[in-house]
Amino acid sequence: MTTSIQCTYIGHATTLLRVGSTTIITDPHLGKRVLFVKRQTPLTVDFTMLNHLGAVLVSHMHYDHCNIGTYKYFSSAVPVIVPENTEPVIGRLIANPVIELSHFATHTLTDGTEITAVPILHRGGRISQLRYTASNGYIVKKDGATIFFCGDSAYGPHFKELGALYRIDLALLPIGGYEPRFIMKGRHMTPAEAVTAFEDTGAMHMVPLHFGTFRLSMENPEAPEKWLRAILEERPDLKERVHILAAGETYTTE
Repeated sequence: MTTSIQCTYIGHATTLLRVGSTTIITDPHLGKRVLFVKRQTPLTVDFTMLNHLGAVLVSHMHYDHCNIGTYKYFSSAVPVIVPENTEPVIGRLIANPVIELSHFATHTLTDGTEITAVPILHRGGRISQLRYTASNGYIVKKDGATIFFCGDSAYGPHFKELGALYRIDLALLPIGGYEPRFIMKGRHMTPAEAVTAFEDTGAMHMVPLHFGTFRLSMENPEAPEKWLRAILEERPDLKERVHILAAGETYTTE
């Protein structure tokens, strides 16, 4: 029997994932702002859960996904998994072991949890788009349960490719940051594209990310969620499989 998955949405791309005894945090940002952009939703997190982390997953180096100040909340023993050639960004600033993973490389935690880096369509430079631009999605496998954490990505054929490789129980997919479209099309998905990506992966369930927390693009902060809810009204077959969480809410797979 597959172990259940608990996913707590903290905001933007930050979630707490619990599979059995393992707790993983994704793209942790527990700060009040991204550069000059203020957080728009309350920061609701059980800080006691951060005492038992098995790993930190970082999809790329953009400031909204890699917030150095957040690492003060983590034990320095927790491994931080990052894309290839990006360790220099944070390795000199935190005491944690930093593990670079190239696409389809796997790191196994001491409890047997397997974390595999997978390709996505996004350039993740810190300030310049010439350095530290690698990006990863991650497949997390533990006790028969499989999670796909996308981070940021444009829509593309990689979602069907992942669906052919893995039986995914829960996909965490971004739905915001899509306007203006002529700039963002190659970087971020619309809610409609995220639903298509979800179906391409063949995942059983989806939790949307990257909306409502920081206004980093031109659409209204509430627009991605409204668009996704409108899609679900027209697609009753997806209503029980797509789980829109407010900050602090938890979804648990059956």
